[in-house]
Amino acid sequence: MSIYGNIDMERSGKKMKELITQAGHDVKSIQKYLQLSCPQPVYRWFKGQILPTVDHLFMLSKLLGIHMEDFLVEKEESRLKADFPAKEDFFIHTDLALERIENDPASAERRMLLYRQLAAC
Repeated sequence: MSIYGNIDMERSGKKMKELITQAGHDVKSIQKYLQLSCPQPVYRWFKGQILPTVDHLFMLSKLLGIHMEDFLVEKEESRLKADFPAKEDFFIHTDLALERIENDPASAERRMLLYRQLAAC
């Protein structure tokens, strides 16, 4: 398992290679620009085996004129979004729940219990 649980290493490597190639650079020019002693780290980035250091990501982003995050691809994007709904969605659902509680014809005791359950979420 990767230490980067939220980053798709393979897709990030492919994206990095594509961005660098589209900008007219090759492995040797990146090696020279980053003052790497050998080209192996660049090949390993492209294969998704490792990620560049933050310093190298920063320098690559400056070279290509893009943000550092543009090199990275989020892992299982749809799963993460499903697990964590947008803040706006949370408030909409909370407002609907409160409206249902307030319009519930049940006793005040039942409404208080429903409020407590909602607050616990």
